[in-house]
Amino acid sequence: MKKIVKTLIITVSSALVLSSCVKDDDYTVPPVYEYLFIDGFDNWADWTKYSVSGTQEWVLDTQYGNPGNCAKMSGFQSGSSYTNEDWLISPAIDLSSVSTAALKFDTATKFSGNPIEIYISTDYSGSGNPNGATWNILSGTLSPSTGNYDWTGSGNIDISAHTGSNVYIAFKYTSTTSESATWEVDNVKILKD
Repeated sequence: MKKIVKTLIITVSSALVLSSCVKDDDYTVPPVYEYLFIDGFDNWADWTKYSVSGTQEWVLDTQYGNPGNCAKMSGFQSGSSYTNEDWLISPAIDLSSVSTAALKFDTATKFSGNPIEIYISTDYSGSGNPNGATWNILSGTLSPSTGNYDWTGSGNIDISAHTGSNVYIAFKYTSTTSESATWEVDNVKILKD
């Protein structure tokens, strides 16, 4: 009996010592985000790929995403650089019920060339030439141009000025006959800010 009581006292004492070391403010609760749109290019068919010039086009890369799939574009082919203007445009994203929102995505790049450009539109038709719509340029952190396919998060880009309707997000790639970087895009998200 003494042995059982002694074991019970040691067990209770140990539990009290351990629990007294942990306080409520010792826990960090991660933020909870409400995503209005999220795509790691598993829904590749929903994206519009539009080539304004050049024969190279956006492709789905199923091997080098962050992780999994990613969208990839390069104006380099068969040892040469080519002039290109190619757009990758999201499906319509409904922001009609929110007043604040932020865009974020990941990019990776290699080789010298123009940086990728990011745009938002509320009047794109959903298909066809994007040059007939009004696009506002967005700025976020991109993978460094000296990178070796280093995935880089854009940070949260405030798009609250475009809420209250459907929006389209576009990634515009350009290259020349002298420079044609390869760009990859992944993890496109819009969160309720």
